[in-house]
Formats: sequence, structure tokens, C-alpha cells
Amino acid sequence: MRHDVGLMGGMGSRFALGLAVTLAVFGTLVGAASAGTTIFASADCCNYEPGPYVQDLGDLATFDNTLSTAPHDVRANQLGPDGAPLFSSAVISGGGTSTVRGTQYLKAGTYPFFCIIHGASMSGDLTIDGSKGTAVPRPSIRVSFVKQKLRQIRKSGVRVKVTAVTASTPVGIVASKGKTKIAVKSGLSLGAGKSRTLTLPLSKVGRKAISKGKTVQIKLKATVPFGKPSTASRKVR
Repeated sequence: MRHDVGLMGGMGSRFALGLAVTLAVFGTLVGAASAGTTIFASADCCNYEPGPYVQDLGDLATFDNTLSTAPHDVRANQLGPDGAPLFSSAVISGGGTSTVRGTQYLKAGTYPFFCIIHGASMSGDLTIDGSKGTAVPRPSIRVSFVKQKLRQIRKSGVRVKVTAVTASTPVGIVASKGKTKIAVKSGLSLGAGKSRTLTLPLSKVGRKAISKGKTVQIKLKATVPFGKPSTASRKVR
């Protein structure tokens, strides 16, 4: 763990408990991420303190907005494999703190970030030092169909199997016919190497979409924050 910003003083105790709880939950589900650098918003709106902001591989950064009275966040310029920012915090009001989710997966390098509210005028850089630590493996999942007849799907829903290659949460699964979403499941949590088989109940729109025809082409898409989506497609008779 590294601290390259000399502003901590007595402020560490304000968020230490909340951060510890967050890391305990996060560590169980996505790997053992340790506390990394703290990114500070300046008291003078609207900037970050100059830093430098440097941390080791596998560390989970924190955003501290206790010096400011305005709402801010930390958001990576670059997108991750899920199409969302490579790392990000919550937008928090003045006086608050937030973990910066996603930094524990970063490889060595320098990553620019900005505040979604104030744009490029409020920006900084997070540097990951590759000489220490180990990056937490990104969430990785696989989704597949469980063998079913079309009449079974029409009656009870779409049976699927989702496997976590690495610990993954929250996992969401969408079944679609063309552009129409016919069934959705969200909020799943799976440990590394664990699988779960479940039924996605059809929505009212979904039941209507597959109510006719002898065959239906159904596509599955499973997503997890900071991980690459998994897809599968099957023609069901």
C-alpha cells in the first residue's frame, strides 16, 4: 500500500471504518484488493489536489471529497471491457468519500481521470506502479443454454447456466428475441469456479414475442461490471 499524497492528517479516521467494511465485502467477491492511494478534491472548486496519485497493482483507490462543498466524482477517460469507465467512484456531495471501483484490476501504467460534473477542466492522473503487488483478476463469466423445448420455455421461462471463471458480482443476464428483451435476471453473485443454473421468467412482452412459430432464435447476454460480456445464441424448436 502506498500513500503519495501528504494530506491525510487526521482525515483518515473519518472514512477508515466505512472503507474497511467496503473492502471486506469487495475482497470476498472480487479478490483481495488492499487500500491504495486517496484522490482528493480541492477545497477550491473545481479541481483535484495535484497529487501525485500512485499506487501498487491490485490496490483499490479512494476518492475523498471532504475538503470540498461541491459534488464531484472520479471517472476514467478510458472505457473497460464492459463498455463502462475503466474505473469510477460514486458522485458524492461535499464532505463525503467513495471507493474508486475498478482500480484493483489495472495493469501498470498511467490512467487519466475526470469529474463527470465538471468535465475535462477537473482532471488528473492515476499511476499504477508495476513493481509491487498483483492486479486482481477481472470478473469473468460464461453463459450457456440448458437444453429445453420451445413449449417448455413458453410455459416456464428460459433455462440458463452461468459460470464464474473468476469471482463476479453483480451478474446480470438478458434473454432476447431479436431486439426484444424477453427475460431478465440481475443481482447474481458467484464465487470463482462456481456455476448456477436458473430459470429466467418471461415478461409479458416476452411471452407475446415467442407465442407463435415452430422455432425461435434466442440470444443470451450476461454482464458483470469491469468484465467482458458473455453471449450465447440458440434456435429453439
